[in-house]
Parts: sequence; C-alpha cells; structure tokens
Amino acid sequence: MATYNVTILCGACKCPAQTVANPKPHDKVTCPRCNRSDRFDNVHRTVGEHVQYETARALNESMARATRGSRFVKFKPKHLPQRSFRWIAG
Repeated sequence: MATYNVTILCGACKCPAQTVANPKPHDKVTCPRCNRSDRFDNVHRTVGEHVQYETARALNESMARATRGSRFVKFKPKHLPQRSFRWIAG
C-alpha cells in the first residue's frame, strides 16, 4: 500500500492547515488565518472528494484536447458543475 503526504489547504483562504503529527480521526484541523476548523476524518473525506473532482476535470480537458479535430473519435465530456470545497489538497 502506498502512502502519500499531502498538504491540506483551507478552501477559503488557501492557507496550510494546522494539526498534530499523525492525526487520529477525532483530532482537530484548523486554518490559522481564518480559524475554520473540523475533525480530521471530515477533512480527509473532503480532500479526497476534491482530488477526485480535480482528476475528473483534468481528464475531461485532456481527452477533449486529444480528440479535437479527429474525424474518427468523438469525445463528449461529462459536465462537471462548479464546486467549492472547505478543504483542498495542496
């Protein structure tokens, strides 16, 4: 199993969040600039949703670019509504 270190940023002010090292699900994550806070398990879930959203958006854009002008391949990108996230991956 691979592990990754990701900087958690506040979705509002893009400031790196503060938490304890090796946080447990009930530990608090706080933005030092705007004082937004939440439990680590909620932050972890939100950051995962952000990564999925950004990956889907990037795939749509790259597939549209790759198939632009092709007579043989037609790509109809899935519409992704604009979203905002409380916490994002940096």
